[in-house]
Amino acid sequence: MKTKEEIGEKIEVLNDKIAGLRAEEDDLTNELKVILAGSELQSIMLTSTLVSSESQVRDLLEKFEQRAEELTEKYEEASLEGNAEMKNQIHAMIWTNDIRLDTIKWVLEEDDEGI
Repeated sequence: MKTKEEIGEKIEVLNDKIAGLRAEEDDLTNELKVILAGSELQSIMLTSTLVSSESQVRDLLEKFEQRAEELTEKYEEASLEGNAEMKNQIHAMIWTNDIRLDTIKWVLEEDDEGI
């Protein structure tokens, strides 16, 4: 598991990115708004891991992995039904869940990719 110092450094980098994006908030493209939202979610997830034990973080990983399976099933159902609105909503939920999963995997050092 990453050390509190490593997690703290990552939070600082994210918070700097967030502050920079917020300073330009009126002129942000949709793509940059998505980056801002993702960075904020990562920062929140990392902050929550600072006060959690490794077993608690692993429990979170399991919870979000299960959620990923449920969302994938719902997305497939919406696709079969041709429900574009529901697919869009579920896609957004999958996106946020993926950010959570990637962040937790980074903390647990289960993923070689950076966040």
